[in-house]
Amino acid sequence: MGMELVGLRGAPQETLSDLKEALKGVDIPEAAVFYITDWQDQRAQARFAVFVRQGRHRILSLDAFGPRFGPQGDAALKELTLWLLERGVTDFKEAVIAPSEYGALFELEDAEAEKLIRAAANPTDPMLYIKREFTSRM
Repeated sequence: MGMELVGLRGAPQETLSDLKEALKGVDIPEAAVFYITDWQDQRAQARFAVFVRQGRHRILSLDAFGPRFGPQGDAALKELTLWLLERGVTDFKEAVIAPSEYGALFELEDAEAEKLIRAAANPTDPMLYIKREFTSRM
């Protein structure tokens, strides 16, 4: 099964909706969730795409989450994180991919995209993505 690309760049609510729809049929508590961004230590301006891997399922959202997309982007990131936590996800990671590679990520072959995401990923605390006002999460 190939990677499913969902959402619209810069459209937080539509992407959140598309991602939730794509996750139907996924054993969510067993999933690994990767928040993908393009700059280290820039949480106040961060944009995020989200990659979910579970069994044969591979789902990648376009970048639409986080404060780069205004209050709606910040709210969608918080809502998604809470939704995943409520469904039992415990494996959260953040992958920082160089800006020069970030844009191309969505054009890569499935295996190459996953390899890049996984190689850049480190465990992260989901609380970073749900605290009030992302700017306090520098």
